[in-house]
Amino acid sequence: MSELALYGGEPAVREPLGTATSVSEADVARVADAARRGEISYDASEGLVAELEGAFETRLGQRYALATSSGTAALHSAFFGLGLKRGDEVLAPTYTYLATVMPIVACNATPVLVDAEPDTGNIDLADAERHVTPRTRAMVVTHLSGHPVDMERAVRFARRHGLRLVEDASQAHGAASAGAEVGTRGDVAAFSLQGRKLVAAGEGGMLVTSDTDVYERAVMLGHFAARSEQEVRTPGRVPFAKLGYGLNYRMHPLGAALALGQMERLDRSLELRAATFAAYDAILREIPGLDPAPRQSHVTRHAGYSYQPLYDPAAWGGLPRSVFVGALRAEGVPASVPSSPPLHREPFFTCAETGVETFAVDPDRHLYRAGELPRGEEYVASAWRLPVPAQALPADVLAGFAEAFRKVAAGAEELRKKGAVGT
Repeated sequence: MSELALYGGEPAVREPLGTATSVSEADVARVADAARRGEISYDASEGLVAELEGAFETRLGQRYALATSSGTAALHSAFFGLGLKRGDEVLAPTYTYLATVMPIVACNATPVLVDAEPDTGNIDLADAERHVTPRTRAMVVTHLSGHPVDMERAVRFARRHGLRLVEDASQAHGAASAGAEVGTRGDVAAFSLQGRKLVAAGEGGMLVTSDTDVYERAVMLGHFAARSEQEVRTPGRVPFAKLGYGLNYRMHPLGAALALGQMERLDRSLELRAATFAAYDAILREIPGLDPAPRQSHVTRHAGYSYQPLYDPAAWGGLPRSVFVGALRAEGVPASVPSSPPLHREPFFTCAETGVETFAVDPDRHLYRAGELPRGEEYVASAWRLPVPAQALPADVLAGFAEAFRKVAAGAEELRKKGAVGT
């Protein structure tokens, strides 16, 4: 076996992976055509935006879809749509992107963080039981890295406790649990259409629901004037529909133009990502001390947003994860580790003073301590990632990846002795 690239050897992957885009020439042509004919803004649900909303409604069998300026805006609209108010508590995963949780605060409600599953990082529904109080009104689940939450179990939990259920499907377009696609089992769901997502508008989001009350409130929050006037029908709201609630969460039509083709190609994209997952699985199974990314039994389809196995230093003789990942990166494999701690370790959740005076932050809310949600901390400390591009990885790149893992495994003793360069 040749010398490790970390110590001066030739990298196993000779050419940089690059960034494969999901944007096709047909997508570019649709955007250009919309710009040429002047479809660069809108007032109601019309044109390309209405077409994209219709695609989500049809695929998910939902009565309503509402395009927004971001996934964060979609989540804010979802929580606002539930009518959350000061004093309400919402169960939320501690390991997720901040946008899953902080819009709860923007609704003047209180997020209550729940520990993570040790294998997927998704919300641990068993741990959620101990956090339910008389103030608990809703729960949000994130389908992390494209691995869906067990939605049959989540729905049973929500019904047992009388909770509204929000799905954050930002990383999981097309994923399915027990045959049901994400975004179809909760009371309301939010998707991100940010540039790295499986359906990308550059920036954008989508709210889906079949609940008229949730939909009308979401429309009034961020789609004032024409759309609110046309679509809000509840008598008590009609007089206020034109003015709405003052925010502009409308998606840019050119973003909708960009996302439409990707929505049409979503199933093909999922097939390509599944092939990459299978290739990674095969590589890792050949390496002692490594296991493929977890996939629970209820998963009908993984969205393939991120390939995220766990690293056990003991299986590598105590080799730190940072050295393992660094050695892979030196070989040309763009491996990485989570860059953010669980939310319960962020100052907003550990300090009484938050610096946010605009919102009605509950002064009696629980402040979290290190080790309080241990599995979330353990997950962040053990997870690592391999990229899953929009297009299939070439055979020579996969062969280079396999060689890189073999080199790192063969050089594990040297890595333990030397560590990173300079040690």
